[in-house]
Amino acid sequence: MPNKSPTSTAQILNGAQQTVAGALPNQWTLTSTRQASSRSSGTDSSLTITSPSGEEATFAIKVMRSPSAQTLLVAVDRLNRTPAVAEGTALPLVAAAYLGPRPIEWLTERGVNYVDTTGNLRLSAQRPGLFVNVMGATRNPWPEGRPLRSLRGRGAGRAVRALVDFRAPFGVRDLGSRAGVSPATLSRTIDLLEEDALVTRNARGGVEELDWSGTIRRWSRDYELRRSNTASAYLEPRGLSAVTAKLKKADWPYAVTSSLAAQGFAPISPTRTAVLYVENTREIADRLGLRPVDEGGNVLLIEPYDPVVFERTSVREDLVTASPSQVAVDLLTGPGREPSEGEELLLWMKGNEAAWRT
Repeated sequence: MPNKSPTSTAQILNGAQQTVAGALPNQWTLTSTRQASSRSSGTDSSLTITSPSGEEATFAIKVMRSPSAQTLLVAVDRLNRTPAVAEGTALPLVAAAYLGPRPIEWLTERGVNYVDTTGNLRLSAQRPGLFVNVMGATRNPWPEGRPLRSLRGRGAGRAVRALVDFRAPFGVRDLGSRAGVSPATLSRTIDLLEEDALVTRNARGGVEELDWSGTIRRWSRDYELRRSNTASAYLEPRGLSAVTAKLKKADWPYAVTSSLAAQGFAPISPTRTAVLYVENTREIADRLGLRPVDEGGNVLLIEPYDPVVFERTSVREDLVTASPSQVAVDLLTGPGREPSEGEELLLWMKGNEAAWRT
């Protein structure tokens, strides 16, 4: 892997060729041909791999300097429309200095070959029979400037909730005004999601499309219910039915999340623990008559990372329930069977978008 980020098309092609050459089986060879005009052909180079028996597979290469959802869509579309790929005499191959986990997933789902200069590589051909899948760097070794690298923290969480809960298209300032998020925080969050091929921008820089389920899953990599908030465990000796009976009469802010909330959307298993967002755990524990415990509790009171957990709630089965987007990420990062419940909730959300997105 080079010490500095390859910036020119020639540098990326040279690095990509070295990655391919290092991964080929013994006695397989490769040759490359630089295109005279990438603008007219839609490709920057072609790569031919020859097996020991003499069979050849040719790959039409398009170089990507900063792969994002929008640029990948354009590049792959152009590759697929080139005469060689359209006629079946070449296979599409995207080359870049670095491809992150989400662009790799995006390309793999569409059967597009890829290579980067850090060692990430996927080549697949029927004749000659060839399949190479190698993992290189999982983080960009040459980050530009100081972009947002994580969705951890209050600002990023609030921005993700806004992006997921509201339907695109929208402008950054418009969404920030509607959701109470600074445009700067939104922009940095969108930049990170675009790098992971989860966002498509329009010509004015606003969000045209958003993979909301992928965004929730991406958020779950950096956020975790019990780590990202302040959690305290309690016991209601009379069981969860006593807790829910009191909550139905509550005149103070709360929002049910995790398994108890999932019962109102897509129930798949009995609930053993009530998880509630509250503003003050000690005060609410007293109101509910709960006993603090170190283990074996059946109630978890959460002081949230941000008051956004109390926004865009709904009443289900007479309980104030957090937004499905919040419940989903809490379940995906929970213990035991909760991640499975989170996947079920995401399926419900997909089939009922009108019920929770505005």
